[in-house]
Amino acid sequence: MVNLSKLSENLKELMGECGLTQTSLADAMNTCSSKISSYITGNRAPNYNTLVQLVEFFHCSADFLLGLKEDPCDDVNYLPVQSFSVRLRTALKERNCTQYAFVKQTKISWGVFYNWLSGKSLPSVDNLVKIASFFDCSVDFILGRVK
Repeated sequence: MVNLSKLSENLKELMGECGLTQTSLADAMNTCSSKISSYITGNRAPNYNTLVQLVEFFHCSADFLLGLKEDPCDDVNYLPVQSFSVRLRTALKERNCTQYAFVKQTKISWGVFYNWLSGKSLPSVDNLVKIASFFDCSVDFILGRVK
């Protein structure tokens, strides 16, 4: 599960380094400031697409933003985010893990898993963290930003 207070702290740190206010970040991301406010106050985690927007905007590690790692890794050459369904299939293949084993061990329903594989839906940020933990890799790896 995402540590909302750590996410809030890291987002404030990144905003401070860039001299951004809640309103200026919202404008830059073409969203409303109340959405940014909910992340800053630790009331909610961003969804998949907003997480991707934030890490690409700040050119930082998703693992840092989510509080899973201390270093923002802003010197890393991140790759463009890949299709989640492709990344999930790749992770399963690389780890020699069956779909059945994945669903059973993560306790993620077949329906949700199928929708991810078929590209019909995207995981929540909590599920991204769960998937990265299952594969013993970074969230950035699951997003396809690092190899």
